[in-house]
Amino acid sequence: MMQVTRNPQNPILSPNVHAYWEAEAAFNGCPIMVGDTEYMLYRAVSWPHYYFAANQTMQLSSVGIARREGELYVDRRRFIKPEFDWERFGCEDPRIVHFEGKYYTFYTALGNYPFSAAGIKVAVAVGDSLDGPQEKHLVTPFNAKAMTLFPERINGKIYGILAVNTDLPPARVCLVSFDNIEDLWNQEKWKEWYRELDSKTLHLTRNEKDHVEVGASPVKTAYGWLFVYSYIRNYFTGKPIL
Repeated sequence: MMQVTRNPQNPILSPNVHAYWEAEAAFNGCPIMVGDTEYMLYRAVSWPHYYFAANQTMQLSSVGIARREGELYVDRRRFIKPEFDWERFGCEDPRIVHFEGKYYTFYTALGNYPFSAAGIKVAVAVGDSLDGPQEKHLVTPFNAKAMTLFPERINGKIYGILAVNTDLPPARVCLVSFDNIEDLWNQEKWKEWYRELDSKTLHLTRNEKDHVEVGASPVKTAYGWLFVYSYIRNYFTGKPIL
């Protein structure tokens, strides 16, 4: 059995009450190394404030980024914020991967309010560096979360992994492949892929009341690809066990 010891410096990242966009919460971090420097992208939640798109007071999620210095993270700034209709009610839970010279940050885009499965989808921000993304795209036309890419091509193809129907249980973890990176946000290709969902599914759940979700980008080892995922038993019964 693995034993984990809590770092005495925890929490290594706390809400910053001096920045409205991350004053309420900072969590769900995803680290990445750039040379010898580690950065962490994370979900940030704002103070409650009047938000014109919802016509009411609410909290809004964005993606922040910070640089590691010792045991702490510094130089925090807002990295992805709601801009387009398909993300106007929040950007959540980043997963970043460096692929063929660019940084792809996948996140959950919230496009409707009150929140419902139809408006909870995967989006991606793309950039040459971590200064900020140069472009953003809606990825899935259906309910999904927690997507990332394998960091290199496999047999000439681009492979991704994602959680589908996360808010229309049972959730599934699925594989997808592309020939070109632009296919990543081709809605027609995704619709065709979704029609064959059963054949794309990794059968990880043992019970339809359980929940499963992608944790991070797969890591290549001498023995193959290492894939980390979360598994919550009884998720839909009100008595979840992680």
